Amino acid sequence: MRQGLPLALTHMVQFLDQHGLSISGLFRISGKVKQYQELKKSFNDGAFPEFDMEDIHPLASLLKLFLRELPGGLIPESHGKQLLNVFRDSKEEERNQSMRMILNTLPEEHFNVLSYLLFFLSRVAAESQQNLMTPANLSIVFGPTIFHVPLRPTMLEEQEHYNTLTLHLLDNITHLLPNMYPQTSSSNTADEEVLTNEECVQHLAPTELKSKSPITGRLSQLKKRLRGFWRTICSCTNSSDTD
Repeated sequence: MRQGLPLALTHMVQFLDQHGLSISGLFRISGKVKQYQELKKSFNDGAFPEFDMEDIHPLASLLKLFLRELPGGLIPESHGKQLLNVFRDSKEEERNQSMRMILNTLPEEHFNVLSYLLFFLSRVAAESQQNLMTPANLSIVFGPTIFHVPLRPTMLEEQEHYNTLTLHLLDNITHLLPNMYPQTSSSNTADEEVLTNEECVQHLAPTELKSKSPITGRLSQLKKRLRGFWRTICSCTNSSDTD
């Protein structure tokens, strides 16, 4: 059962999770432009295409685009600044608790997508000996996707800080989102037994997802302001949808 998650997101992630974790350079190699454009057009046309192994890299690029097109970023700028301040200034023993409190104030749909994404990326990192995508490499790739830094003279320096923050999120997922993944321990997810995406979805109960109505809410309001690709790709399932 998928509650409060964009259907296109789970459609892409599940294929990558099942077939792409061992692929070298996942999320760093863009793939063929033609395949990427065809996949994007298919989503634009309202379809959910069947993928094959040649789609791995274009699909990974499409997933990053999906996340980048969230207005204000997956983590809004105001929340990003709070997280960065806590990350830099708080005592180590208080850091994760304070960051967890900030994450819990995210708009519910953003929280759900972020949780699902971080869990998937921990799966990618767990296979880094094959795909070469360590948590550090993933933070470089996904830092700009998760946190949008406005164009200004200090942009590069700020983005580097947010990339480091992204690495902390990946390395501390079970500390920061303890209620989402009850079968994992409190240490680094990449070094522990990791739930599958299907098990992850099963654990996303309505109270944990914070979603009162998966079809309504801020994400549904946001998608009305966007065109083409994002309008289609952001469609959410209702609470009765099953795998």
